[in-house]
Amino acid sequence: MGKGTTLLAQVTSTNVVLFDSPYGGPQHGTLTLRTHPRHGKDIILGIERGQFLCRSYEDCNVLVRFDDQKAVTYAGVGPADNSTESVFIRNYSRFVSNMLKAKRVRISAEVYQEGAPVFEFDVSDFSEAKYKGKQ
Repeated sequence: MGKGTTLLAQVTSTNVVLFDSPYGGPQHGTLTLRTHPRHGKDIILGIERGQFLCRSYEDCNVLVRFDDQKAVTYAGVGPADNSTESVFIRNYSRFVSNMLKAKRVRISAEVYQEGAPVFEFDVSDFSEAKYKGKQ
């Protein structure tokens, strides 16, 4: 409801991780860029099943590596609805600026009883022009 268009770009991880029960079985991660007229610009790391250890009211650390550059810590925060399958990575501009120069992004965040699995994303086909609707 309201004015504006929501823009989304999403990629699924090229690798799978295996969690123990009750979240067992192979699963991918998702990396989403979102521009929302009311909520602003977001980078969202998601998993199919499991619990990121990142609350909506307290920052957590998310480790990000662009290509073979040194891994960098970004702040993350859980969603306002307190769901546990996603983390909002702070500093959208810095993240996207680095991503535009990269072909691969690896992201690691703490998951309850699973350590900090690494999800790898192929971002070589990302087009900022397409994302912004300027094909």
